[in-house]
Amino acid sequence: MEKLTPEEIAHLHRNNLGLDWVVAEDQLTINLSLDSEKAVNSLLNQMDELAQLQKHHPDVAVDGLKVTISLTTHDAPGITARDFRYAEALEKYLNS
Repeated sequence: MEKLTPEEIAHLHRNNLGLDWVVAEDQLTINLSLDSEKAVNSLLNQMDELAQLQKHHPDVAVDGLKVTISLTTHDAPGITARDFRYAEALEKYLNS
């Protein structure tokens, strides 16, 4: 999978993502504040399912009810279409 150009990243970021994703240091990152431990666990379970389906695994940090998710394609190295597909699928879950 090829690394996206800065122009491609900006286009996909602007047109395909609705949440507060940040593009920096060859990563697509979002910080979430959730309501409960149950919501955190549900999110992590959904992320695991997505990771298995898409064969793409995000970096995740959990601090209480705050979850930071970072996407990058290590093989590229950098942001690829695979990262945006994962982010879009995750947004569908978060918005449901």
